[in-house]
Amino acid sequence: MEYKERNPGTGVLYTNRKKKSAAHPDWVGELKVSRNYVLGETLKISAWTKDTSGGVLISLKEDNWQPPIGGNNNPTPSKRKDDDEIPF
Repeated sequence: MEYKERNPGTGVLYTNRKKKSAAHPDWVGELKVSRNYVLGETLKISAWTKDTSGGVLISLKEDNWQPPIGGNNNPTPSKRKDDDEIPF
C-alpha cells in the first residue's frame, strides 16, 4: 500500500490486505507526529472511520492539545456599556 504525504499530526490506517494469519495486524498505516515525544509519554489520538473508493480506512489525528501556560482558560470578558449609553 502506498501512503500519501501526511500533514504533521495526522495519519491513516488501512485494512491489512496482506494478512495471512490471526497473528498479523488487522490494520496497517502511519501517523506523522507533529512534535518530539519523550520515552514513556502518552500519545493521544482521535480516529474516524471513512468509506473511500479504495475501501474503508481509519483516519487518525494526533490529539496533543494542552491548556495555555499560566492556566488562564477563561475568555476575555466583553466590555459592558453603561445603561445611559444604550440607545433605547
